[in-house]
Amino acid sequence: MREKRLSLRFKLVYGLGDHSVNAALVSLTMIFPFYLTDVVAMPIGLAGLVPLVGRSVDAVSDVFMGRLSDRTRWKAGRRRPYMLIGAVPFALFFASIWAVPAIERPGLQFAWFAGTYALISLSMTVVAIPYQALVPDLTDDYDERTSLATFRSVLSLLATLLVAVSFRPAVAALGGDASAWAQVGLIFAFWILWPWLPIWWVTWERPPPTDAEPLALRDYVGVLAKNRNFQQLLFLFSLGRIAIDLPLALFLHYFTYVIGHPGYFDGMMFAFILGTVVAMPLWMRFARGRDKARIYVYACFSWTISFAGLLVLQPDWPFALMLAVSFFSGAGYAAADMMPWSMVADLADEDEIVSGERREGIYVGVFTFVRKLSGAIGVALGFAALDLVGFEPNVENPDVVLVAIRALTSAVPILFILLSTLGARRYTLGHAEHDRILTELSRRRRLREAV
Repeated sequence: MREKRLSLRFKLVYGLGDHSVNAALVSLTMIFPFYLTDVVAMPIGLAGLVPLVGRSVDAVSDVFMGRLSDRTRWKAGRRRPYMLIGAVPFALFFASIWAVPAIERPGLQFAWFAGTYALISLSMTVVAIPYQALVPDLTDDYDERTSLATFRSVLSLLATLLVAVSFRPAVAALGGDASAWAQVGLIFAFWILWPWLPIWWVTWERPPPTDAEPLALRDYVGVLAKNRNFQQLLFLFSLGRIAIDLPLALFLHYFTYVIGHPGYFDGMMFAFILGTVVAMPLWMRFARGRDKARIYVYACFSWTISFAGLLVLQPDWPFALMLAVSFFSGAGYAAADMMPWSMVADLADEDEIVSGERREGIYVGVFTFVRKLSGAIGVALGFAALDLVGFEPNVENPDVVLVAIRALTSAVPILFILLSTLGARRYTLGHAEHDRILTELSRRRRLREAV
């Protein structure tokens, strides 16, 4: 049975899944690239390719995992068992990427890190895809899904804050050597592991609506290719992910080399998360009764204003002004991040009208694949650009390098954010259309029950 309104306790526990996944993703996006260039001393061009290769290996698994969970017919459920199956490997592989063997040759370094990164991505897929595909089973309500997405985003952002303010300080407190990195990686691996049992305990799912033979893979993916709203959502989401992941990967470089105050990083990230957490309930309240795509556009324009601040910040400007820029950046990011995840749940309802199947898994699988790969491509190209202009770690870099870091951290994300709003403007599955879809689905279910 699906409840229209979900309890506060349920939303908090369910949101821990995003907390776990994002703790890993943010560590790998925000800390790991700096770790590769400035600690491992890997050439920056290779460092940018590590997440791209690791996530490309994982590319097929996201779609496969979505399809697998759609077709699973276990008594325990289609999706929930996979969260328990994948949780331990996810944590173990995450811990292992920080336990670095003594490798000096760049090629072997690259192979080790890219391979381990791929294993983290594969095991993350096993837990994340079924977890995210549960949303349409938990509530049908258009606005309640936005509320659930808000709680997920808040818990996800708290993971970002946890990583930003504690990962490197913990390494420093333990001595700063290779052993310290391995110990902190193990601590965070335990933190990534523990939420999955309570999530499994509180969630539920309903049986699929039909016992008909599922479509072949080609037809399965072909239906998605014909879904115009899904195409627009993928377009806006992929560009938005580049605008998120590229600056995250470069913030440590930005404050270390451009601003000259690496210690500012922790305070800036705290202000960013604070702005996001404060803004999310306001965005959620404003979004109630309104179309999600429109809210996304509003948030994007707000977000670009704060990125413009990063473009012009100077090392001698007051730190308080920098904190204000970071705070308002978080406020715009709040809705730009949470809205697409709420929108993809609505598309599963639209798809059921066409296919008669519940295929949340394939939608979430493709969506997660785009999340991983688009951001990785953006980071790889950004790091390749820095390699071309001559970036060197732990030295004073020439002005051309500093300009490149500044542009990649601010101007380039602004461009991708503005382009992503084009997809939002073409997205047509709004509040009224979703209500019509739910009415039709309810009618069909009553007919099936009457037969």
